[in-house]
Amino acid sequence: MIKFIVEKKKRKKAGTESRKESSLRDWFGRKGAKGKKGGWIDCNAPDGEGGYKECAQGKRKKKPACRPTPAACRERGKGKTWGKKAAKGKVKEGLDAYDKILKLLDETKIQIVKEQDEGEEKTVINFPKFKINEKHWGKNLNTEDRAVIERIGAQLRGDDPMSRVSYLQDFLTQTEQFSEDISVGEVIGALMFLDIFASVVYDFNAAVAGFLFEALFAGIFEGFQIDATAGGGEAGTTDVVLNVKPKGTGSKTGVEYSFKLLKEGRTKIEGSFTDIIDGISKSSDASETYLVTLKSGEEGSNVTLKFYEFTIRQDNWFEWIGNPKIKIMPTYEEEEFTFGEGEQPDLVQQGILGVLKAKIVDGDLIIKPTGQRSLRKYDKIEVEEIDVSKIEGNKRRSKLFKMGLKDEKGNYPIYLIPGNKYKINKQTGSKRVTDYSDSASFINLYGAFLKEGAFTGPNGEDFLTYVGEGVYKTDPEFFNRLKTLPTYGGGKGAGQFVISQYYMQNHPEIDGPVQLVLDRNQFQSAAAQYANLIGDQIFEIFTSLSKLIDDVSGYFLGVQASARNAYANRAKEESKKLAESAEKNLVKVTEDDTEAALRRNKYRRRARASEPEMGMGRGVKGESLIKMLVGKKKILTNKNEDKL
Repeated sequence: MIKFIVEKKKRKKAGTESRKESSLRDWFGRKGAKGKKGGWIDCNAPDGEGGYKECAQGKRKKKPACRPTPAACRERGKGKTWGKKAAKGKVKEGLDAYDKILKLLDETKIQIVKEQDEGEEKTVINFPKFKINEKHWGKNLNTEDRAVIERIGAQLRGDDPMSRVSYLQDFLTQTEQFSEDISVGEVIGALMFLDIFASVVYDFNAAVAGFLFEALFAGIFEGFQIDATAGGGEAGTTDVVLNVKPKGTGSKTGVEYSFKLLKEGRTKIEGSFTDIIDGISKSSDASETYLVTLKSGEEGSNVTLKFYEFTIRQDNWFEWIGNPKIKIMPTYEEEEFTFGEGEQPDLVQQGILGVLKAKIVDGDLIIKPTGQRSLRKYDKIEVEEIDVSKIEGNKRRSKLFKMGLKDEKGNYPIYLIPGNKYKINKQTGSKRVTDYSDSASFINLYGAFLKEGAFTGPNGEDFLTYVGEGVYKTDPEFFNRLKTLPTYGGGKGAGQFVISQYYMQNHPEIDGPVQLVLDRNQFQSAAAQYANLIGDQIFEIFTSLSKLIDDVSGYFLGVQASARNAYANRAKEESKKLAESAEKNLVKVTEDDTEAALRRNKYRRRARASEPEMGMGRGVKGESLIKMLVGKKKILTNKNEDKL
């Protein structure tokens, strides 16, 4: 069978093999040169067949570097200087650099392992190694690195970040369902993306991870990253422009995104008040979409990422920038009921405890008295006696009256008469009530407008009325008014907008959360489930390719002529095997086949063969979008931004 594993290959420290010997018997018992039963080998004396000669003194160009096994010759930190005196100065410095290079090259990511019969050696295939590169992914659109990321993105389902993250989580957890309708390209693309994304989250500090996060998404959505240079200007708070299909639209377009990668908890979403005004005021229909990712979990085992998305526009400005205090209030509808018939309101049933005898005379209710004299008068009344219910207790009575309990005449009743009609307010749900006057965030940004006479709206209203009644939503001078605030612009008075995680998570306009769990065990398990789909075609091709790369590298990097010739011969044989495997497995795909696959899965898209054409930003025309945005993102002064 074939399965995937995720692991890191590590080079052995120098001396690892040598330290296995504890006596002369162990020393002489170790396997030596080819054909020998024992003894060590000389790492400085290749035999021309990929091995080494036995260790012995003699007339040799290089002093012997004796080690117990050929594997020991590949230990980290050893090489040309074996057999010489201790390296000094530049030699040591060069060896240190060499060690770092070897370590970097050996940090392999995704691997395919083909398990053979028990006792046989496993064969490992390495996927291509990635150079994580913010510049080439997000900004330099014509690089090879960018092309690779775009091809990976083309295999991922979903036309926007939230739907694509949802797909990746389903890919990991719903393997049986997905295996029925997924291509080899999709499996490889999803696994490679998840591996890269996990590396960004796990292996880099907060600041670096934030930039790589932006660049990676710019690549898979055929967009571009905005340079973090001084001066926000028309770019506003935009980090990336992504070529996506916004919800409710039929085509893809360039959408401006601000990315936030934060630790879940109390860390706030913050940004420049000046930049957000500049960015959204550039056109009448401009907006800024925020993709906020909250990170939680243990670094060493698994990390949970919760994705949220919201968009800031002029018509919802004060919902996000200087957001109000929020109260959730119940909503009611008046309900009519007949007492004693059908279903009774819950509050009425709970509040009535007493049942009394009574008579009705000319519409007036006469309760049966307890005194003898009054009782005799009561008994003389020749009308039918009925049972009435009494609302016991002032607290119960007050509660029912607050809920609008009234009789047909509009009076608050103490006694409820069977067959009579009453009205009461029934709770139907809740509503969100905003309070700007008690919001610290609102006051910090707009405090200058709250002073008496400091602000006059288009209809003569004060600022709280202007905001509360929504006049600002259609005011053509809205942003010009904001630009007169002391919190707009540079200097000490410049403002920062603040949005708490709790406020964002509970906002009615929020999209999310969409959760992605980066669990190494789950990742490996999912990869194994898709192994049968990958099959021998991938195994054969990558096996031959991996061996060919190793042999070609050995040829060009080798020193001894005999060793280089051995690598060359093996490379020629592997190239033949690779050609045969490619001929067998890389069959021609017809256009009809491709179209049929696309019809089967509406989310699947083809990778672009040529340089991608950037979509239009909302409110911005074509080429001006790129000119306007590239190189104009301001470095935010927010201390918590991208904090993990």
